[in-house]
Amino acid sequence: MPSYLHPGVYIEEIESGAKPIEAVATSTGVFIGYTTKGPLGEVTSISQFDDYKKVFGGIREIASSSQGDPMGFAIQTFYLNGGGNAYVIRLANNGVGDEALSKAVGTLGALLTVTAVNEGSWANDLIVVFTIKDESDSTFSVEIGYNDVNGNLVSKESYEEISFDDDHNLYIEGVLNDISEYVTVSVTDATYDAFANPAAVKAAVDTQSVTLASGSDGNDSVSDNDWENAFTLLKKYSDANIICVPGNYLDKDGAHPKAINEAVSHAETMKNRMVILDPPPGEKFETATKVATMSMPTSTYTALYYPWPEVSNPAFDVEENPGVPKTLLVPPCGFAAGMWAKIDGSRGVWKAPAGVETSLLGASALEYKVSDGIQDVLNPLGVNCLRQIPNYGKVLWGSRTLATKAEPEWRYVPVRRTALFIEQSIFNAIQWAVFEPNNHNLWASLRGSIGSFMDGLFRSGAFQGESASQAYFVRCGLGDTMEQDDIDAGKVIVVVGFAPVKPAEFVIIRIQQKVSSQ
Repeated sequence: MPSYLHPGVYIEEIESGAKPIEAVATSTGVFIGYTTKGPLGEVTSISQFDDYKKVFGGIREIASSSQGDPMGFAIQTFYLNGGGNAYVIRLANNGVGDEALSKAVGTLGALLTVTAVNEGSWANDLIVVFTIKDESDSTFSVEIGYNDVNGNLVSKESYEEISFDDDHNLYIEGVLNDISEYVTVSVTDATYDAFANPAAVKAAVDTQSVTLASGSDGNDSVSDNDWENAFTLLKKYSDANIICVPGNYLDKDGAHPKAINEAVSHAETMKNRMVILDPPPGEKFETATKVATMSMPTSTYTALYYPWPEVSNPAFDVEENPGVPKTLLVPPCGFAAGMWAKIDGSRGVWKAPAGVETSLLGASALEYKVSDGIQDVLNPLGVNCLRQIPNYGKVLWGSRTLATKAEPEWRYVPVRRTALFIEQSIFNAIQWAVFEPNNHNLWASLRGSIGSFMDGLFRSGAFQGESASQAYFVRCGLGDTMEQDDIDAGKVIVVVGFAPVKPAEFVIIRIQQKVSSQ
């Protein structure tokens, strides 16, 4: 309490009691799968497709295949259709022989070993050029790049006044290993004194360059252990919202890959994110029996889109490369994830990411045509269709979870995601309440903070109801949500309810002919 020691006017700032609740992000994508470049088994943040190209190499060409690179195209279509922040986890299997996962390596005589920053053939033919700058103190420049078709170096990185002396402030290991996005270096003889023998340094550097070789990509047969480790890592990222595992799709006979089982289990454990699954390519969904054979997950945290879209093949060239397919099949998860993010930003997470405003950018065709009759079969099973709608093009024409039959209250994607959004926003914002005195002041403050947050959502159109009392409620108090035993046990119990907005799937127009009385 303040002390008042002399007569006068005192100004005090007091808390209002209600603490604002900040809305959490809802559309951070997560893409886990096989790439041939980038940090291996790590969570890497990107915010645009150019980041993916720089770090993970972009879209890789798959020879003699009608399917495009699953990871590359999923992330590209995510960004084309409205995606923003995303996490990427690169996984690759350490094969044998030519498929053994390895980093490209080169040596500068007996003086230095140069190694690519991560595994893959991407660094094969990477060149590191050393040039003496000052023979008196043995400093030199380093340039890293690739040769073009004419044999000229296209520089990616360059460094000046580098030294082999480990006491120098620009010691080569300290500089390149901390900064370079391409290589790490290791001085072979750690006790070598560059100043004592500059002629030896000059003799080694005068060979001019190191060319890296023997890097290998491994393969996409990722081990069960790697998938488990990936989802263990992802538990630390509370803002992960939309999980995709491109290249891993539901099995037509129900023997789903480890990636899907781990993804669904992870989402159900975390209870703050959803998984978008891909159907098997080349499988036409025509009957309920055929879909039932797949034994799809029935989790409220999963959604499925069908069929696969087609996109233009960037490798096709009518003159230089006419032998590859003009179009490629790519997984629908990237399109859907991007559209979820777009609708979240423009309309809110409570708006179904479907309808005529979800025109899919980048899709040139669809693997199969979905008619009204086919969707009559698929919609009740929770399969969301991609359809060609006259005047609107290719759109998402469904917004259901795979729990459509198992848990009807979580039938709709926006209802499930709105609940996750509310839960996480409140959870993050009321940590201040832990260890506060458990009395009516705390209960009133919680009711005020949460009530204000819910009222803001109501005014934004997130709930049903013409009035706030019809749309939501917030309760917290002795004799209401708690008994004295709860308080004695250190529990504060808040009950929050809301009436979710559900999508208008079936717009019914009834027309009656007015019969003349004459």
